Amino acid sequence: MHSDDYDRDPALTLQLRSLLRPPADAAYWEGLEARILAQVNADTLKTKITSTGSFGVIMGWWEPFAQWTRVGGMVAAAAVVLAAWSFRQTSSTDARLQYEAAVEALSVPLDSAGRAISDAPGEKTVPDLFRY
Repeated sequence: MHSDDYDRDPALTLQLRSLLRPPADAAYWEGLEARILAQVNADTLKTKITSTGSFGVIMGWWEPFAQWTRVGGMVAAAAVVLAAWSFRQTSSTDARLQYEAAVEALSVPLDSAGRAISDAPGEKTVPDLFRY
């Protein structure tokens, strides 16, 4: 089935298609290209007033972002400082936990086999009973 089978008004459809049909003349497309490029060139030559009151030329779409360099640099510096601080905190926390684990391991009395000596009755083994 063709889409014309579902048209409600074929005469109106033909008129709309004739109005919306792209021009076959190549001069139209060349003129359109010339108008677009002229507008692009005109946009690049627009001037703006800078913070010092002088006029500057906007060279492209990226030009307004050049004003963000100072803020971007400060944000990047803050991110580096925050990352360094968190790395230092994490490193010092790990070192402290390792130190505490080592001190705790050394503070537990050991028997000759390197096992922790405990006075809890449930943890006594046969060698512990003959140790005294």
